[in-house]
Amino acid sequence: MKYSFRGSLCGFLCEECSEPLSGMEVLLYLPANADLVLTHVVADTKETFRVVTKEEAAQRKNLLIATAKTDAQGNFEFLLDEKYSKTAFDIDFTCGTVPRTPPKPPRNEPVQIHLTTVFPEWRINKEEIFYFRWDYCVSAKWWCYIRGFYFDAWVICGYLRNCETKVPVANASVTAFDADFLTDDNLGTVLTDASGHFRIDYSSPDFKKTFLSPLINVETDPGSPFTFQSGPDVYFKAKIGGLTLIDEKKSDHRKNVGYCLCVNLCTKIAVSDPDDSFPSAWTGIGQAFNITTGSGPKDFDAAGYAGSGKYALSSVIRLTGQAAPKAASGNPIEYRFLVSHTTTPNGGPAPALANFTKIVGVTPGLFYPGTVAKLMEKVFPFPVYDIISDQADFDANGWFDINNAINRTLTNMGVPVASIGNYWFIDEDTLIAMDTRKLTTAPDVPSAAASVGTAVPLANKIPIEKVAVRFEIREVVNKPANIFNVIAGSGKTLNSAIVNNNSMFMKLSITELEAAGLCTPIGGTVHAKYTVYHPHLASSSLHLNNNSYTVNRDILDPPFLTLTGNTNPLVDGNANNNLQLNNPPNDMIKCTYSLKLYARARLHNGDNAWGDSGPVEQLFFYNV
Repeated sequence: MKYSFRGSLCGFLCEECSEPLSGMEVLLYLPANADLVLTHVVADTKETFRVVTKEEAAQRKNLLIATAKTDAQGNFEFLLDEKYSKTAFDIDFTCGTVPRTPPKPPRNEPVQIHLTTVFPEWRINKEEIFYFRWDYCVSAKWWCYIRGFYFDAWVICGYLRNCETKVPVANASVTAFDADFLTDDNLGTVLTDASGHFRIDYSSPDFKKTFLSPLINVETDPGSPFTFQSGPDVYFKAKIGGLTLIDEKKSDHRKNVGYCLCVNLCTKIAVSDPDDSFPSAWTGIGQAFNITTGSGPKDFDAAGYAGSGKYALSSVIRLTGQAAPKAASGNPIEYRFLVSHTTTPNGGPAPALANFTKIVGVTPGLFYPGTVAKLMEKVFPFPVYDIISDQADFDANGWFDINNAINRTLTNMGVPVASIGNYWFIDEDTLIAMDTRKLTTAPDVPSAAASVGTAVPLANKIPIEKVAVRFEIREVVNKPANIFNVIAGSGKTLNSAIVNNNSMFMKLSITELEAAGLCTPIGGTVHAKYTVYHPHLASSSLHLNNNSYTVNRDILDPPFLTLTGNTNPLVDGNANNNLQLNNPPNDMIKCTYSLKLYARARLHNGDNAWGDSGPVEQLFFYNV
């Protein structure tokens, strides 16, 4: 069976401010205390969290099971063997850098942190995969120390609100200064977001500048030329347009602050609501891909493959970007997405408009509901409400009006539509979600198309399917009179995107069992037969182990097994009907063995890659 240990790591900077721990290496160990292996463990992380010394890391090296890298959101995953299904685990992570540090080389020796010991409570999903999830956020006390002490990464997290109403002030420019004896240091300037939040990252050279810098850097106290401090003395100024909101003086400084400073700034100046109008555009597929043609890691190539992994789009995808509810004139804005099965190479002329015969919201099943925006109430504690797209938000020609979704959301909340002025509109990345399963027609390879050990015939191979997607957006001046203004960006087209929703074709058997019967012990030289095929094959592997794990290895069939990271469209499968498993011939002892075939397709929905298949397993008893 397959066991998926998933989780995420983040670190608190303040009570209201945290960051995902991206780019970290997560280490999974067997517990150093052998008594924990078969004991249900729930360890208190406050008692176990510590920096791991080199000596301790070396002593535990033989207990290391697996490693995984966290993604941009701090997520990680371990795929574990069934033999670890009843054990506890020690969890560590190492970091050679931390998020959002000023540019500098990574540490030569990454810092290793021990988090805790956990005993997974495995559950099984509908795909019959056992899974366990463990999410953890490092306390501000520890994470601020790690960032500052090991990486010289200092941060200010704060909010700017109205002193009386507590309403957040968005799009304000906030600057942090370090009060010094001679010249005050500018630590950084940023804009507040819709919730009034801001973050400024800096390092010690930013507040240790002197007239002798960079030869001599030292933090000087503003009150005396003979006093030196280790941390900056911070004060703030804030503006919006030409209006001053915060005007602290050097004397208002917060003295000798630590690695993380958390502040709540307030202004008595009333700030008018921002205009709902902002630039509108379709820019990507989910978070992973931009709808541009090029060689960048997120771009589409000329043929329609997505990103550097050469992915085919699969399942429900998010068409991402931004669109304002209204134009500057106050007129509503509508947009729609059209699909063509006639494609042209990306980077060249788009398919003719007449080819775009399918429309999201009109073609049955193509539209999929999703969160397209949020409403945030302008009264503390500023609750946030999701705006979910619905079929009712489209007209007969597929034009989507988010104002309908906003009004429906308010009505469902029991709030009069006229009260919209009490809420801020917060744009989400998702413009519309689209189900690619309504765009693919190729059937899976029939089971009888190829016997185990023989290649899938050309006639049964799955064709490459492509679509083109076109974005249109307009200002509605007078809809009954068909008076509209086209908005810049309308007509943006992804000329070609490869789509696929097919299953992997996999077969596996043992030659000697076919002759003797599945329940018959076998001996001597043992051979496997396998067949793997998918038009967008990324990887495949064959693994053999016995119950005692004295045999525990991948079976090689170069260059196909073990295949990994394949992006060549011409490499789509392989078959072998005489693959020897004994290596060398006398390495297999009397025992029960498991032979497992795994494969992965290059499928992606713009947010997550998937396509894992298997294992297809064959058990046998080897009698020397």
